[in-house]
Amino acid sequence: MKSSSDSGASPTVFGVRLRQIPSEENVRALCEAFLDDGGTHCIFTPNPEILLYARKHPDYAALLNDGDLILPDGFGIVLVDFLRRGRSISRWAGIDVADLILRLAADRGAPVMFVGGQGGSGERAAARWRARTPGLDVVTAADAVPFREDGTAVLSSHESRLEEQIQETQPAVIFVALGHPKQERWIARHRRSIPSARILMGVGGTLDMWAGRFSRAPRLLRSIGLEWLWRLGQDPARLPRVLRATLEFPLLALIDRGAARGPGPQAAKR
Repeated sequence: MKSSSDSGASPTVFGVRLRQIPSEENVRALCEAFLDDGGTHCIFTPNPEILLYARKHPDYAALLNDGDLILPDGFGIVLVDFLRRGRSISRWAGIDVADLILRLAADRGAPVMFVGGQGGSGERAAARWRARTPGLDVVTAADAVPFREDGTAVLSSHESRLEEQIQETQPAVIFVALGHPKQERWIARHRRSIPSARILMGVGGTLDMWAGRFSRAPRLLRSIGLEWLWRLGQDPARLPRVLRATLEFPLLALIDRGAARGPGPQAAKR
């Protein structure tokens, strides 16, 4: 994970208030507190593509703002904030935050569930983690299950089976890998109905990376904001997404007056 010094007020992009966390130690302390208290906490790591969706869907922006920890994921967000405010903020890749949480869960013996994934990626990711992390209790659910944009399974039988698995497993951590906006809407729908859960987090394509379907960019490319180029080389079908993140997002974030406005009192939780 990349960190920088605390640079003041947290930025707001397209109505989504992003949290400025200066170091990995600070993120770790927050996640430890989430795991150790009695509540359910939602973690979101919006990237430029997610923020573009939030720009067109105010209800989704409000959903993100209702999270307990909203961290910026993507060099484009760092660049835009620097151009808008002349300040440097920390960028937090969702996969790195999820990695940290998994290790904390293993240390505590806290059960973990992976929800979503495609073609067995969930189970492959879980098997890899089990092999290298003694004490980790991780199960998978809803691999290759189709979900609607509102975060509900297309088939009611899949929805019921997932609820049964959660009841059987009583996970303390649930990583939801359905892609946006499905995963965030799933989390919002379930955050008050899973008493065992301490952390719910949307992780997008993280399971594919953990399963070995794709590899992380070398640290040098990550440090200079070119991880997207590495991913594009492995998956050329991402080109439309890359163009939105590298061209459309910074342009709109810099010229759209709404990008600089914070969420209203009803939308922002903190």
